[in-house]
Amino acid sequence: MTAPSPPEGDLPSGVRRAYTLLVLFLMEAIEQLGTDRALEMLQQAAEKQADIIARELRREAPEDLPPIEKGLRVYRRFMADVGAEALIHERRESSVTFRVKRCPFYEALLDVGVDCGYFLGGLCTNLILPAIQATLRRFDHRLRLEAELIRQSAEEFCLERIYLEV
Repeated sequence: MTAPSPPEGDLPSGVRRAYTLLVLFLMEAIEQLGTDRALEMLQQAAEKQADIIARELRREAPEDLPPIEKGLRVYRRFMADVGAEALIHERRESSVTFRVKRCPFYEALLDVGVDCGYFLGGLCTNLILPAIQATLRRFDHRLRLEAELIRQSAEEFCLERIYLEV
């Protein structure tokens, strides 16, 4: 007997459950340790994760790519690996803005019943964006990532921009 395939565009339920567990764990850590200590530990973990991801991606990315192209590849890979749908929304010489529609972290918040419009900005600001930013720095210390728009409902999307700080 084979397991049914997930509907097109949906994350496998195991992946969704893993992100839900991560969100619940983060909420528990914040409750028991306090926000500052929990976020400090989260940033330390993001730095360690960035080292691991950078080692993997260095084998795939040519060294002679311009920094913004390296940033684009790192961001795309990170988002694809976590199961997010991120498409180029706008591309300029010194920046690339992505439109993020499907986001497993957002879906995990919905699963645990968290007010996403309020908490998602905090989740992205303190978990997702710093993890990606830490990885980007491994390729060029001038690469930056910022949220231009954070969704407030399931029907909306996020805009995230990679740029080169001068």
